[in-house]
Amino acid sequence: MKDSFLDSHKLNYHTDKIEEYFNGNLKAPIYVEISPTGICNHKCLFCHYNYLGHEGRFKKGKILELVKEFATMGVKSLVFAGNGEPTLHTDTFDAIVLAKSLGIDVALSTNGALLKDKHFDILAKNLTWIRFSFNGGSKENYEHVHQTDGNDFDKVIENIAKLKEAKDRLKSEITIGSQCVLIPENKDYILEHAQRLKNLGVDYFSVKHFYNHSHNEFEVKDSIKSGFIDVLDEKSKLLSDNKFNFIVRSTRNLTSKRVYDKCYGLEFIVFINEMGDVYTCFSHQYDKKTVIGNIFEKSFKEIWESQEKKDSIDYINNCITKNNCQPNCRHHQINNYLWELKNPSIPHINFI
Repeated sequence: MKDSFLDSHKLNYHTDKIEEYFNGNLKAPIYVEISPTGICNHKCLFCHYNYLGHEGRFKKGKILELVKEFATMGVKSLVFAGNGEPTLHTDTFDAIVLAKSLGIDVALSTNGALLKDKHFDILAKNLTWIRFSFNGGSKENYEHVHQTDGNDFDKVIENIAKLKEAKDRLKSEITIGSQCVLIPENKDYILEHAQRLKNLGVDYFSVKHFYNHSHNEFEVKDSIKSGFIDVLDEKSKLLSDNKFNFIVRSTRNLTSKRVYDKCYGLEFIVFINEMGDVYTCFSHQYDKKTVIGNIFEKSFKEIWESQEKKDSIDYINNCITKNNCQPNCRHHQINNYLWELKNPSIPHINFI
């Protein structure tokens, strides 16, 4: 598994969608992320969504309706994640099974503390990948960073082990990953935690750099020195092998400087929050002008074909300064790729 799969893009494998986009007729996003609930059993120090209040949830049955509509429209992938803990919603597991049965690739991002024995076979059989948000390196450290009962540290370790057992027993191809947001509070535990996860049999462990957000309640008071990152990067190479990938995500993508003239990636990725609001940009949930519609009021197809969607995209591209956008945003590499297609930097492109 290449290190770049987290910070790159895969749009080049969807040439039909690129053609639809350039012709002004993208029939559906490739990727949809749903936040089934804003409620969370943890309140991590660094969470970008704490300012939203962790409220709201999908009414029962609505997510299942949406999954069927996505399949009809041609959505290719669906991730359950968002502003809260998705496993708190009773429909999440049924929706995972339904989406898989309808030919949609399904994934789950979770803190993993609420998983039960009945869930592991479901996840192993139906998920393309799962990512455990695991940001503490000891029971006490976990309690502080996740702002929860320290016993959840042991629960998550046990649950990862149970999922790995289900994966092996069912000969599942699920990718089991774990991600940690690097902050001063947990930096001294990273290497020990990486070894722990390797011993558990996860496929990869990703260390993600913390970045500031205009509405984030958390503030990094002590910067993590570049020398520490260099050492961590070297150690990650030593721990990685053909069964385990320890990834220290690149700081190069944290620059806010953009060469492209607008956000080309907005239509390929959609986020639906627990209040039913549909966004093409994850970073500006506080700005209601970026909403393209509400799924509790209209069908997704109606929203996708609406003037409100066009107005929202125009607003983002004309009123939000691109160099002030979130560093390492999900659209950044897509934008670089599509900009290069439209404005080739390599001469004589017909001489292939």
